[in-house]
Amino acid sequence: MTRQTFVQGTSILIGASLITRVLGFVYRIALTRLIGAEGLGLFQMVFPFLTLVLTIVSAGMGIAISKLVAESLVVGDRRRIRRIMIIGHTITLSLAVAATGLLLGFGDEITHHVFTDPRAYYPFMTLIPVVGVIAVSSVLRGYFQGLQIMSTPSVASILETLIRIVGVWAIAVLSLARGLEYAAASVSAGMILGELAGCLYMLYVYRRKTRISRLEMPPCSAAAETWRQTLQAMLQIAMPVTLSRFLGSIAYAVEPILVTRSLIAAGASAGLATRLYGEYSGMAIPLLVFPTVFTYSLAVQLVPSIAEAMAAGRQETVARRLIQSFRATALVGFPTSLILLEFATPLCQAIYAQPQVGQLLAIMAPCGFLLYLQGPLSGILQGINKAGVVMRNSLIGSAVKLVIIYYLARDPNIGAAGVAWSLTIAVSLTTLLHIASVHRLLGFYVDTIDTAKILLLTCIMGLSMHLAWEHLSTTMALTPAITTVILGGLLLYFILLLMTRTVTSHALKRIPGIGRPLARAARLLPFAR
Repeated sequence: MTRQTFVQGTSILIGASLITRVLGFVYRIALTRLIGAEGLGLFQMVFPFLTLVLTIVSAGMGIAISKLVAESLVVGDRRRIRRIMIIGHTITLSLAVAATGLLLGFGDEITHHVFTDPRAYYPFMTLIPVVGVIAVSSVLRGYFQGLQIMSTPSVASILETLIRIVGVWAIAVLSLARGLEYAAASVSAGMILGELAGCLYMLYVYRRKTRISRLEMPPCSAAAETWRQTLQAMLQIAMPVTLSRFLGSIAYAVEPILVTRSLIAAGASAGLATRLYGEYSGMAIPLLVFPTVFTYSLAVQLVPSIAEAMAAGRQETVARRLIQSFRATALVGFPTSLILLEFATPLCQAIYAQPQVGQLLAIMAPCGFLLYLQGPLSGILQGINKAGVVMRNSLIGSAVKLVIIYYLARDPNIGAAGVAWSLTIAVSLTTLLHIASVHRLLGFYVDTIDTAKILLLTCIMGLSMHLAWEHLSTTMALTPAITTVILGGLLLYFILLLMTRTVTSHALKRIPGIGRPLARAARLLPFAR
């Protein structure tokens, strides 16, 4: 299979992520209306704990394999790639078997002592088999990302999402009559089916088209390396990543427990606390993180791209990737943060029929740009082998978040809003620490004039949307009105980007598939080029 360039690989990842995110939103909206915030809250209560387990099982192998495979390709070391894959599979599968046995054996005790709602037992136990599937998938994804063949994991993600949606919906409809806990368990069952489908697809492509023996690479110019040295190189990357994710997953697993207990301390019942957490984590957060479909794709592509550039001694490529990442994040992050802030309540009413969720979203929306920038900065730091720095910064942010939750969520006058404030403050702090780290290690260069232009065009877009909303909200139904305003605002923003030459037709042409038609259309606008 053909390797993709940085722009092609990122575009493919963005396209696939956008499809899966849109499908996921449709599925989440339908699921929310089927099982409600409380049923969604039951699943969201157990998922962070499983995320903690998956962090241990995957052991950071995805990023380690991606980086080392990219480095090995530059020097043509086929034997090293083979050792990397064998070690990766051995570690993750061994940990997966051990973790699955422990979870099955102590499921009752975990449910009793960890979760505040005993109904969480069913979605928790149903989700356990996914551990082994994700262990294998993490190794295969790392391999394809290291080869910079982003199409295979992208197709796997779309397939996984489609199977999960169909599976969850079918099982939820059949099990809802037995109780809310069984309906919540259907979400876990659907996730297993989806992950299995994606894993099998990647395994099929690997065996048929991208076996290590079939890879095209230059003659080997690397010094001989032993199994022990390969293992040490993998662990040097994987351990900080694992520790960082482990500590973050602990915070993620503790969060629903801390939030629900704090809300109960503030006077809410257990059922109300579960519902409020479902509104925060299952409704507001998905809207906030939707734009990460673009920046996460950047982060994934940055790790092997920067690792390859560093191995080849191309420092100017690293600096260029940094500038490109900030600019791309600004182009996406500025307008989406403004839209989520300006239309938080009508969006939540139109999508979830839960307008009160808009209050939480409005608190978190201002930190959107910093949240979206966090992924690319992490990818850059990991690409230059500074995963430990990412771990330190993330740990500080997670600790601050939990402390704020403890003090604010238990206040009856603040309640769930305190959880939203904790995320806003923690995200801002972590991203600023990442910026400081990148500046210290590489230098942090930003085109001030270009950034100011993007910010100005975002403000013009926001003002036009505000004026349009004042008119359309009184003359149209809610859903068509908010859809028209947002799509119209984004179209205006795109046209302004072209007319001010902030984005050019030449840049659009480089996007796979749709680039050339977009470029031809762009050249029809005045001043665009």
